[in-house]
Amino acid sequence: MWKKNKAGFTLIELLVVIAVIALLLSVLIPALKRAKEAGKRSLCLYNTKSLATAWTLYVQENDGRFPKAFTADDGWIRVVTGYPTNPEQAPVALQIEALEEGLLFPYLETTAIFRCPVAKKDELRTYSMTHALSGVPATEAYGGTILSSMHEIKNTGNRIVFLDDFIRDWDACWMVYNDRPQWWNTTPIRHGSGGNVFSFADTHSEFWSWSDQRTIDLAEKCYEDSTPEAYSYPESIQPDNPDLERIQTAVWGKLGYSVTP
Repeated sequence: MWKKNKAGFTLIELLVVIAVIALLLSVLIPALKRAKEAGKRSLCLYNTKSLATAWTLYVQENDGRFPKAFTADDGWIRVVTGYPTNPEQAPVALQIEALEEGLLFPYLETTAIFRCPVAKKDELRTYSMTHALSGVPATEAYGGTILSSMHEIKNTGNRIVFLDDFIRDWDACWMVYNDRPQWWNTTPIRHGSGGNVFSFADTHSEFWSWSDQRTIDLAEKCYEDSTPEAYSYPESIQPDNPDLERIQTAVWGKLGYSVTP
């Protein structure tokens, strides 16, 4: 009697197929995660570049003068009404109002630019300016010189204007000491490999990877505690930290203290 042969996989063949699929997934999933993260980082770079471009346009239309680098009526953004020191707790409408009434919004016309794509939902503003460019005058006591107009900047490609930050840095103005090897504020670790996004006075933006583990450990500690005030931790004092020296130089134009040869 004629019998039809039934084709199929043996148990060993099925196990081999499953093993191959598992191997492919172990390779593809991390690659997909990296690609997704690269896309978010690119958007963060675009946002900070857009803010620097808006800042430059404002400066050009105002005889080279900078807007205030902190939350104020004549600041790049305004104080969140009723929530001056905890803006992340404010209703969305009030957070948006503070952004739209800032001096840079007319050059942007969207509040999406003010937020890192991987920030928390209640953080509608995660970028800050630096104290060095029309920040609070009192910060000059810590070794830096505050500039008020574009003609004072010697190399626009080396001076940080905006950076990714915490919304809990409530005045939207990022500070670092320049007369000592110590962090004042820290930077969030949102983009994987340990680093941060910056834009400069010539409007280009960059991602900097940190090379000193102390930088990353302090940033993660501050992020977990929801506080940008790194100076409140003893670990904020970090002699011979190349990350700290690099950012101090890019914020203030030069390092304000001697380093170990």
